[in-house]
Amino acid sequence: MNAGVSAKLEVSDGAGNWLPVAQGSQPGGLLDLLGLFSGAATSAKIEGLGSGEYRFTLSANPTLVGVLTSATAKLSVDSQSLTDFDVTAARVTGNVIIDNGVDGTPDNTGIAHDATVAQVNGQAITPIAGESSIVQGLYGSLTISADGTYKYTPDAIAANVGKVDSFAYTLTTPGGGTASANLYVRIGSVDSSVTWSPTDPSAPGTVTVVATDDIGTAQIDLVPPVVETELNDITYSPPVIGSRTKEGDAFTVAADTSVEVAVSRSFVGLGVLPTTTIVLEKWDGSTWKPVPGQTTNDPTHTFTISEAGDYRVTSTTGALVSAGTITVTQTLHTTLLTEFVTGPVTAATGNVLALSDHSAADSLGSTLTVLSVLVGGAYVIPGQTGAVVHGQYGTLTLHADGDYSYVPNAGLPVADIGKVDSFTYKLTTPGGQEDTATLYVRLDSPDVDLVWDDAHPGNPGTEALGFAAASFEQTSFEEQSSHATITEGANGDDHIAIHDTEFAAVDGGDGFDTLAWDGGDATINLSLLVGKVSDIESIDLNDFSAVNLTLSLEDLVAVTAPETDRLFIQGDEQDSVQLTGNWSVGATQLENGQEYVVYTSQEDETHQLWVQSGVNVV
Repeated sequence: MNAGVSAKLEVSDGAGNWLPVAQGSQPGGLLDLLGLFSGAATSAKIEGLGSGEYRFTLSANPTLVGVLTSATAKLSVDSQSLTDFDVTAARVTGNVIIDNGVDGTPDNTGIAHDATVAQVNGQAITPIAGESSIVQGLYGSLTISADGTYKYTPDAIAANVGKVDSFAYTLTTPGGGTASANLYVRIGSVDSSVTWSPTDPSAPGTVTVVATDDIGTAQIDLVPPVVETELNDITYSPPVIGSRTKEGDAFTVAADTSVEVAVSRSFVGLGVLPTTTIVLEKWDGSTWKPVPGQTTNDPTHTFTISEAGDYRVTSTTGALVSAGTITVTQTLHTTLLTEFVTGPVTAATGNVLALSDHSAADSLGSTLTVLSVLVGGAYVIPGQTGAVVHGQYGTLTLHADGDYSYVPNAGLPVADIGKVDSFTYKLTTPGGQEDTATLYVRLDSPDVDLVWDDAHPGNPGTEALGFAAASFEQTSFEEQSSHATITEGANGDDHIAIHDTEFAAVDGGDGFDTLAWDGGDATINLSLLVGKVSDIESIDLNDFSAVNLTLSLEDLVAVTAPETDRLFIQGDEQDSVQLTGNWSVGATQLENGQEYVVYTSQEDETHQLWVQSGVNVV
């Protein structure tokens, strides 16, 4: 094969796709055959491929190959069964008379030491010196001579591993003395772990294969549903003089919702489009008024609305002598804040054979033990891409080495959180010993505090007592009571502690007021508290739990007092603040002995967010 030629081995995933095989090759399944001298040959060997459909592809790099370069590949495939075995039966030799017996001593051959083997299992043994007789046992054949020398050849049957063949032999002397004993032949294997009885040589050995139940956990996020609505386009022509304003359709933002209005402006015509300003307006009961900070000159923009009311978008363009048409498209994305659906998922992964937090490692009993999984009523041995099993709530992919991945189905009902999917797998040794176990996969959620019963892993999860969700209310789980604890300080500086977000309302009033998170690890979207929290100057994320806080300029304005232009965030390295919208980071400032990093909104530079140093900001 010439230089500049490479080869790739791929396997079908059964769904029309070809996946690179990395085993025995370079990453991506590429067998590196570059850099060889012209006319040289090379070879590659890939071992351990599982069952499946494969393809082998040769390709040439035109920058490296020469004119009239050719390449030829010869492939050979050796297939090896995982369930049928070519057994090599090794002989065992010895002497029943002079070898030490079970008690550690050889046979007593009489005063003259002239005892010989006369019978084995009732069969006469030839007395002629140098000759031997063959006695058939249960699992092999014994060739034995009168002087006691023997060789035992086991039958080449894998299922006989762990068995004991027994031969009763009789010694006689010329003077008429007789004695009897047994020869026990244990059939073991270097590929299997056989445990033998220390006291009973006739007892069969035990090939211990133990499959232990396993527990995996998949995580499912709960998210508010988002409804998309297309409004009529705003379409108009620029004026020849002055400016022209065109109003879009009015729309209503209901309580317990937030809305994003995505606008996109385009122009078809001659000349350069003058400045066009798109403004979000709100109806105050008597007239339409611009919403502060909700104006853009950009061709695309998204307005965020968290307050209920009636709104519309207007577009204003300056004069243009030439003709043309301006079109502004409007798309509403309405988030229903009090409803929740299943969202992004995190797969459950692990290895059913290995030690885990919930189970001991499986005992294979043999290096040739095969794993199979129950699919449609039959056990299937995983191939190169694994065995795929469709469960009640998701799909399991189990590989021959025990590695697995379980992905919950998309769009599961919220009521399915807390359920358990289960799958049965089996371990089978070459000798036929087998054991089964169950992989239980829990459908958990970071947004629901569930308690699981490890002693009964098939049981669904139950809600933890005293739990209230960190950032949502879900009616399918029992609602717990919530409240805020207010500690009044001097000059109206109040400390308001909350352990969840289900309280009725919090109003800081006069003074410097702090809303303190007193719960555990949580993800909190401040927009969900708009309308419930007002007149606060600071949010304390505490120093004993990890809190992820999301907020926007609109949230900051909504929860602070009208005369306040900044909001303080306290916390530590466990906590994070996720800013939505356009913010710029400024200098570090000191306030009451604490160091803060100042963030300024680019939509309204009169408002700032002061975040304590050490808190992660993303």
